[in-house]
Order: sequence, then structure tokens, then C-alpha cells
Amino acid sequence: MTHKKVIVVGVDGSPASRSALRWALAQGDNTVEALVAAVRESAFVPATSMGVHPYAYKPEVERRPVERQLHDVVTEVTTGMPNAPEVAEIVVISDPAVALVQASRRADLLVIGAKGHNRIADVFPGSVTAHCVRNSACPVVVIPPAAVN
Repeated sequence: MTHKKVIVVGVDGSPASRSALRWALAQGDNTVEALVAAVRESAFVPATSMGVHPYAYKPEVERRPVERQLHDVVTEVTTGMPNAPEVAEIVVISDPAVALVQASRRADLLVIGAKGHNRIADVFPGSVTAHCVRNSACPVVVIPPAAVN
């Protein structure tokens, strides 16, 4: 009997996270038991509505719209992929780096998209990516910015 893998993908709605999900789906043949797309609750809040600091926590963000937005991203990426494995969509209320590392404890693979916007960012990973690479309990695949479609 073949071991069925669990792949966790960090999804925040960005082009990089969509590429990560697309890559993970392409790996998801019949050996994948679960492909989990996880997003932190405030990830889809536009920066303009968050005030001065673009990463400020917004407790008034309603959970349902974020779940709907995650579902829309998953639907968009899976469209045209008839053999894609089913994706479990999970909204996580936590720091994304911490949440992804925790999820890696129950996964065989963690997939995240790098959000480099220039040559320096392409070489040095962002804080979430770096944290996941250093602390993940499973192998990590980082989809480079050049792979973003």
C-alpha cells in the first residue's frame, strides 16, 4: 500500500500563493490524500483599509468573506485541472509563519510562494518564507517569483 501524502499550501490571494497552489495541485496525483490551502484571516483585507501599517491585524474582519475569498482563489486555480485532488480550505487566525510551521507537523510537504519584487528579494526570502524554511517539520518547496504567472 502506498503512503498517501498531505501537502499544505500557504494561500493569501497573492500571485505568488496562486502559483504555489497551482504547483502543489500539479503534484497531486493519486498519491495525495489531502491538499490543504491555509490562509490567515486578515490576508485578503486590502492594505488601504488597514490604515498606516499594511500588516496590522483587523479583528473586525468577518470570517465568512475571507472563507469565500479563499474558496474563490482555489476555484480559480483548480479550473481547468480536471484531475486535481480535492482541496481542504482552512482559514487560520494566526501569524502565517507560525500557522504554516504548525501545519507542517502534520504534512509531508509545505508549499509557499516567494513574493520577491526585485533581485534582492529574489535572493533573500521574506520573513514568512524564511521562518518556514528554518522551522518546518517537513520539506518546504518555495515557488520563486519568476514562476508567478
